[in-house]
Amino acid sequence: MSKLAHHVWSTTSSVWRVSLQPDTNAGQTLPSTRTRAQWKGDILGLAVEVHQKVRAVSKAIRAFGIDRDVRLYLFGRGSRSFDSCAMRFCRWYLVIGFGLGITATGLIFLLAWRDIFDVLVTEEKSIRPGTALYKEWRRPTARPVWQVYVYNWTNAEAVLNNPQQKRMASFRELGPYTFEECTEVVDVKFHPVNGTLSYRKRTFFRRNGPTVTSAPEELTTVNLVALQAAHRTRDQDYAMQRELSFLMHNHHQQVIVTRSIDQVLFGGHREPMYEQLRKIVCGAGSIGVPCQDERFAYFRTFNVSRRPSELYSLDTGAKDHANYGVVRSFGVSWNATDRRDFSPCAGFAELTGEFFPSRINRSVPIRIVVPELCRRLQLVFEREQLVDGVPGYRYAVRSQNETLLDETIAGCPSTPVRMGRYGILNTNECNAMSVYAADPESSDAPQQYLVLEPTTGTVLESYLSSTYHTFLRTNEHIALLQHVPEVRIPLFRFVRFHRLGPVKVAKLKQLLHLADVGHQAALAGCIVGLLIILLTIVYTCCKPRKPANSHREEYRIIGVQLSNGGRETQTLK
Repeated sequence: MSKLAHHVWSTTSSVWRVSLQPDTNAGQTLPSTRTRAQWKGDILGLAVEVHQKVRAVSKAIRAFGIDRDVRLYLFGRGSRSFDSCAMRFCRWYLVIGFGLGITATGLIFLLAWRDIFDVLVTEEKSIRPGTALYKEWRRPTARPVWQVYVYNWTNAEAVLNNPQQKRMASFRELGPYTFEECTEVVDVKFHPVNGTLSYRKRTFFRRNGPTVTSAPEELTTVNLVALQAAHRTRDQDYAMQRELSFLMHNHHQQVIVTRSIDQVLFGGHREPMYEQLRKIVCGAGSIGVPCQDERFAYFRTFNVSRRPSELYSLDTGAKDHANYGVVRSFGVSWNATDRRDFSPCAGFAELTGEFFPSRINRSVPIRIVVPELCRRLQLVFEREQLVDGVPGYRYAVRSQNETLLDETIAGCPSTPVRMGRYGILNTNECNAMSVYAADPESSDAPQQYLVLEPTTGTVLESYLSSTYHTFLRTNEHIALLQHVPEVRIPLFRFVRFHRLGPVKVAKLKQLLHLADVGHQAALAGCIVGLLIILLTIVYTCCKPRKPANSHREEYRIIGVQLSNGGRETQTLK
């Protein structure tokens, strides 16, 4: 037994194995005189010694806290190796890394999605030639609808024949007469250096649907051509005013006229004295209506004159997104982007209510110019409003117009760039005529508003209105107006309503839905990644351990091979 090895520790690929085996050196045999009981006692003593050493090693391993990861394989009984343990830990690390990757990606998209969406909106709102918005801008499919009301002077003869009845002048409102505003953008040229579009605009009106059957097609009102000619020459010398008086007498002009609705509003009517009137009234720098058009109507549109508007310049926002939609009149400096003070000779370089920048701040009032109406407006946030299911900001309109005086007009340059050159109304604001707009802040005036979608700056709905009147006054140098009473005569009023078309509304809803989906997807990615990490940690910490076996189950003697010289070999089990 002295030659018998007590124990052998062998290590193969991280597996510890303890075994008992006989000495196999040549010529060494076990004495045959020992009994089986003696052999069994020696073996059991050796097993106890091995068991004590194994327990010491096991305590050392537990002291380092890795008893679950390193297994001792004793006497042929074992479990997983070190390699399998390492692979199991790598699996959990990969799962946690995958969760961290999903969380980081979702967080990046959550923080950057606003900028990404703004880039998409910028591409969608591009007005460069060839884009869908550019084609829609040149030939709009969604057109504003105008409802025009005119005032018929029902007792004009009685008032004019008896000036004492001036306070009893009676007027009847006729209408509404519904028209559709059609615009065409012509002479377009793109300037890539500064990212602008220069263009002209033609505006004309046509009937939209049936008119009110009870509304007559003719009305009686003041002779506005004679009234304006007298107004333009009231500060001229006596000889010119008397010449104008004779001209009116020769052409049988009357204080009141009866015209059809289409002629009074948009079509205009030809006056026999127009050519001679131009020679008297139209001088150098004059901006009176007879100097511009061949026919006279309340609205100066393409229906009357075949000439397009003056030159505009639209900023596409290619150089600066903050200037997107800014329109400049001809002759205005490119640096003039903030014209808050009204000047009758100045042009404009502001938003015109057609295009607005994205990301509107409702706490900041918006200033716009409506060139067709010669009006400067201020938009003040009022409340939120839904338009066809799209949320928007409703802005109340505050007018900032001022009356043009002759002394200020006289100081305008010979080639005026003032806002009045661009209007479609024969009013004081557009042409310095004695046709004045009513106070928009009065209680009788309907509330004007614009509804804007705040994310994209799209105009969802707009409602503009105004009422115009003139004054009949005495003029001692013109025979036609020497004995007329002073009367305030209402002329017309209009309501201009525009709403975004259903096709554009559907596209806008899809675009806004994409913004919501992007935020939700990014947020969902963050949540899913955090859940993966949390569940992995909980699983690894709370996984139940297998109950430890008794020492007797841990160690099992496989066998001992006994050799007795040349005799038959026996194995004890």
